[in-house]
Amino acid sequence: MKVLFLKEVAGTAKAGDVREVTPGYARNFLFPQHLAVVADQNRIDQIRRREEATRRRVEKALTDAKETAQRLRKLTVTVYAKAGEAGRLFGTVTTADVAKQLKREAGIDIDKRKIEIDPPIRSLGPHEASIELHPEVKETLKVVVAAQ
Repeated sequence: MKVLFLKEVAGTAKAGDVREVTPGYARNFLFPQHLAVVADQNRIDQIRRREEATRRRVEKALTDAKETAQRLRKLTVTVYAKAGEAGRLFGTVTTADVAKQLKREAGIDIDKRKIEIDPPIRSLGPHEASIELHPEVKETLKVVVAAQ
């Protein structure tokens, strides 16, 4: 019996493989566990189209991240904060502050959890924040802290 594997089965097949298995193995193990389905041409075509759509979506996300990285490279964000006489801030500039100002100045909406500021910004002047736009794309953003 020909089956199309939906998930990886150790020692047998990977997801997306079409293999010949015994009818008892398919009926008693693979089908009840939702590891495989009967391999007719319609199902194979359906799975292939779904994989193609997923691949295109991943490629689009990567190209969008690269385009955003290009924009961030040229950008400097100015964050305004209250500061004392020696240039020390009353508090810290957070990733939420940077994300909000980035949205306000450049129209780029980035989740604050994707922004990393190390060491924390506690003084006036230029600083850097790294932003992970995609697992393969990281960019450094220039942040200038000015007195309010």
